[in-house]
Amino acid sequence: MTFGLTKDLLLAIDPDTRAFTLVGAFMGHFALLEEGINAALGEVLEVKGIRRAIVARNMSFDDKIKTLRTLVNTFILNQSHAKDFDDLAKRARKIGETRNVVAHTPFRRSAQSDGVEFFAFSASSTLKFIEMDWPIDEFLRQVLLINEIDNELRSIDSKMAMQRVAQALINGPGRNGTLASDQMGGLFGLREEE
Repeated sequence: MTFGLTKDLLLAIDPDTRAFTLVGAFMGHFALLEEGINAALGEVLEVKGIRRAIVARNMSFDDKIKTLRTLVNTFILNQSHAKDFDDLAKRARKIGETRNVVAHTPFRRSAQSDGVEFFAFSASSTLKFIEMDWPIDEFLRQVLLINEIDNELRSIDSKMAMQRVAQALINGPGRNGTLASDQMGGLFGLREEE
């Protein structure tokens, strides 16, 4: 979903406003992806509400990805699901790298396309100017990619719910005839009380 942004609608906007609209749409959709990663972290850690918000807020995007990959590798029993989520996390990390360029690079309306010209450069031992001109179609492609990754990451909640049921059945009855709780759930007891 691109919230009603179509190429025809974008072409109807004056080029300067279009440039800001395109960059804003990219950044807004990236923010939704980051919230999806926060939700996935909360699901695997079994933390919800304000606890999840606090844990996720104090982590960089890259740290969230590293943490999610480690948690999925450690706690998701189905190796096929774990590999799928690890691949998604890697794709999200790549989008994060692109987001950093978009967020920290001056830009203006493009003189060569219907989109945006970025003034990107690299200064990691040598100075290199990077040609980066995204037409509308590239922005729309990037937004669709972000949404695809976000939607797939958000499916972790259903997979974790199935895993918890399976784990409870494997563990069998606990002391009071109730099912035993997960031995390693929550982040050092941050899991909400039931």
